[in-house]
Amino acid sequence: MSEEPEGGSADDAEPKLPVATAITDPPLTPREAEDAARESLLTIAPEPSRFPNDSKLSRIVRRIDHAVGAGEQGFVFFLLALIVIVASLAAIHDKLTTDHLGRWWHTIVRGGTFAIAMFAAAYTTQEQRHLAMDLVSRKLTPKGRLMLGLALKVLTVGVCYFLFKSGRAQLGVVGTGETLSVFGMHINDVDVVSSISIAAVLISFHTILHFIIDLDYLVRGVTPPERARAH
Repeated sequence: MSEEPEGGSADDAEPKLPVATAITDPPLTPREAEDAARESLLTIAPEPSRFPNDSKLSRIVRRIDHAVGAGEQGFVFFLLALIVIVASLAAIHDKLTTDHLGRWWHTIVRGGTFAIAMFAAAYTTQEQRHLAMDLVSRKLTPKGRLMLGLALKVLTVGVCYFLFKSGRAQLGVVGTGETLSVFGMHINDVDVVSSISIAAVLISFHTILHFIIDLDYLVRGVTPPERARAH
């Protein structure tokens, strides 16, 4: 028979270390998840996404494209906030008093809504978030999709040229209409219609920058990351 050492067994003499447990964050409540999703949608990205295959030229062009797009996004949010505030104040005024507020608020809401549609189209072009049907492109090779994208960008610039001419032609027939004076600025229907030509220029600008990036990838024989994600 073996005798155990005095003071207990050898296993009892060794100190027992505490077992490590994984620390996990508590699950989000439905309200917290909704707030987090809303915050992510309203966050303006501080810098463009990382594209490891970008050359020096593509990196510079992409930074310019993102900087202009950030300005467009900020302007659209400003117009949206202005429209909501002015329309809300006008509704409250109509409920509390019978005084005639005038049509200045109508000019802001109508013109601001039209301008949002124009500048949002330019920002969507920068983000490449237009609706697209991939019935044809998905059957092409990566190089074929890249060449098709280049052809579509040329077509887009051509359409924007006619949109620009249309906007300029509208300036001659729209008339000044009502004039709104705010902080020394005089805003009328001509200024609102001018957003057509401005949006056409911005859409063409973003499209040309994307054309340069895609052409650079085509010359280097590399598939752009946005095309790889869409495949």
